[in-house]
Amino acid sequence: MAALLSIALLPIGLIAVMQTLSVASKAQVNAELALLALTEQAAVEERLTLRLARGAADALAIVMLELRDQSDICSRIMQDFVARSDRFSYAGFTAVSGESTCNSAGRTVDFRDTPTFAKLSANQISTITVNQQAPISGTSVLLVSTPVFGATNDFSGYVTISIPLSKLVPPSREIVQQSLLNLVMFNDEGDILTSIGEPENVARNLPRNLVLTDLVVDDNDASTLEDVEGRRRIYTVATIEPGQVYVLGIWDSSASLARQAEGEILTSLFPALMWFAGLLVALFAVHRLVIRHLQILGRQMALFTAARRLPSEDAGLSPPTEILRIQRAFHRMTDALIRDEASLENAIREKSVLVKEIHHRVKNNLQLISSIINMQIREATSPEAKDALRATQDRVLSMATIHRDLYQTNETGLVDAAHLVQEVVSKTVDITPDFNDLELQINIGDIWLYPDQAVPMSLLASEAVINALKHMALADPSGASRLVTVKFSCDANRNCRFELSNPIADETDGRRSDQGMGRKLIRAFATQLAADVTTSQADGRYTITVTFTASEFAPAPGTF
Repeated sequence: MAALLSIALLPIGLIAVMQTLSVASKAQVNAELALLALTEQAAVEERLTLRLARGAADALAIVMLELRDQSDICSRIMQDFVARSDRFSYAGFTAVSGESTCNSAGRTVDFRDTPTFAKLSANQISTITVNQQAPISGTSVLLVSTPVFGATNDFSGYVTISIPLSKLVPPSREIVQQSLLNLVMFNDEGDILTSIGEPENVARNLPRNLVLTDLVVDDNDASTLEDVEGRRRIYTVATIEPGQVYVLGIWDSSASLARQAEGEILTSLFPALMWFAGLLVALFAVHRLVIRHLQILGRQMALFTAARRLPSEDAGLSPPTEILRIQRAFHRMTDALIRDEASLENAIREKSVLVKEIHHRVKNNLQLISSIINMQIREATSPEAKDALRATQDRVLSMATIHRDLYQTNETGLVDAAHLVQEVVSKTVDITPDFNDLELQINIGDIWLYPDQAVPMSLLASEAVINALKHMALADPSGASRLVTVKFSCDANRNCRFELSNPIADETDGRRSDQGMGRKLIRAFATQLAADVTTSQADGRYTITVTFTASEFAPAPGTF
């Protein structure tokens, strides 16, 4: 409907658009001419100062033919010239050798290493350049230079007059308020001489893919182009010194006088209003019949997705039959989804309770076994038997601790392996007697593993601690503590590393043998983890390192 109404109003709109474009084009030209006039007005002072400097340089060049060999008289003339004018900071004659003995500074100045001297010596023409750090005044200056030729037309040197940039009068406030962004003076080689803004702002406002000399034409001109950052700007170029110096005005095309170029003409409003009114009628009808009912259905879907709340049917709206069928089908689908999700949640809850109960009963059975072993320890008479039973009891208690944590965790899949390993290590040390001087340092990161890796890892850590305590170095007579360090971490790629280090009395002790029960259990648990186990012995310490990759969850075959 909106498309058909737009086609019906298209002829009237085209006529209005053509008229608007014609008026806008004329407004564009008028606006550019007005901005060009403002650019000329803003550069009046610079034009006057440069022409005075050029005229003075030409006059002094003629005098130099007679006075270039009389440095004292010549220097007084230059000093008197600078003293009589507040526009100039330096005047002097530089010979072809690059030295200036005739200047307002009253001393010999060597210009041989300056870019200006090399340029004038090569071209031998009048130039206007800029020096950001003048050697005499120490400030930024404009250099107006005129060559001096002898009687036989041989190049004898050049006269230079310096104009401090601080002496140039900035544009008036009225001109700046007319959306002037920058006023740039440049020479015939495209070098920027002065600007009213920061250098980085000048670079951003210059036209894209053009150099300054490309903007210079025979007559003063204005054009609308895109700057370096893609913004539309109006550029106006005025001549200060023909063939040598120009001034570029950069104007904001969306403000003040430049806004006239947009062609905001009242005649373009009538076809737009007709088209807009027709679209409003069509859109109101579509909204009344279709859109509002779809919005209600969309809100119901979002509410069900976010909070699983069943939508309520609103019989007062009377949606079209097709939308009503969609709503009823959605209501039936939500009811079925809620019933299915409730059944799944009950099944998951029952499974979780069952798993927790299994771990709890296993823990109780292991504690019962530990109590039985404890009774056997009290009945045993041989120290070797007691030690063997106590080692077995420690392993049973470690497994009981693991199962206790498994049924106390709130996670249904992952296990906090960091907490599990830390508790197993601490409890193993606590239940081992005769280690009051032991200092235990544990550094474990945030690690979560699935039970098929968390359980063997915890048991491996327990066996490593038991093995370390078994072969611990004897107590230091001075009372110094014996340090045991435990580190367990995983990187972003799920590569895990467990390291335990403890002091030993003799680097040739029997623990290097792989025949002990602890070493056999450690290898068995490492096999379950698919881990690599390495040991090292140096500086009176023994270190065991276990590295493995934390596995992703993979359900067993037939479980789904």
